[in-house]
Amino acid sequence: MESSSTTGIHDHNPGLRFYLGAAIIILSFFMVPTGLLVTHHMHNHALKALILGFFWVNGPLWKIIGIGIMGKVSYYYIIEHLKIHYKKIIILKPVSKRRYYIGLFMFTLPFVPSYVMAYAPHLLPELASWRVYVNIFFDLIFLCSLFVLGGDFWDKLRALFNYTAKANFPDEPSTD
Repeated sequence: MESSSTTGIHDHNPGLRFYLGAAIIILSFFMVPTGLLVTHHMHNHALKALILGFFWVNGPLWKIIGIGIMGKVSYYYIIEHLKIHYKKIIILKPVSKRRYYIGLFMFTLPFVPSYVMAYAPHLLPELASWRVYVNIFFDLIFLCSLFVLGGDFWDKLRALFNYTAKANFPDEPSTD
C-alpha cells in the first residue's frame, strides 16, 4: 500500500484555489487589450492615460495575485503535468535516413529564392507583396526543417558556433 507522501499527481485534485488562480491569470492577459479597446474612441487624453495606466499596471498584478491564490501545491501540480507532457512530446531518438535527407532538402530549399532574387530578379514578378509571401513561406519551411532534422542536427548547428568543435566521422567500413 502506498504512503500518502508518494501519491501521484493523478490522485491529487488541485481544488478551487487552482481554478480560481488560473482564471485570474487568464483574465490578466486581457487587461491591456481591454484597456486599448475601452480608450480607442476617447478624446480626453488624461482620462485615456488613467484608464490605460490602470489596465497596464493591473495586468501583471493580477498574474501575481493569481499565482498567490494558486499556492505551492498547485504550482507543483502544474510543473509535474508539464514534465509529463514534455516527455511525451520531446522524445529524443535518432531520425531515419529518409527523414534526415528530407530535412536537409527543406533546410537548403529556402536559399533558392534568395539566389533568384539576387542574381535573376526578372524571374520573379515585381509585385513586392508576392515576394514577401514567398519569403515568409520559405522561412517557415526552414524553421520546420529544424524539427524534421531532429536533435542531433541541433547539436551540429551548435558546433558551428564553437571554435574548438571538431567533426567526428565514424569509421567507414572498407569495401575489400
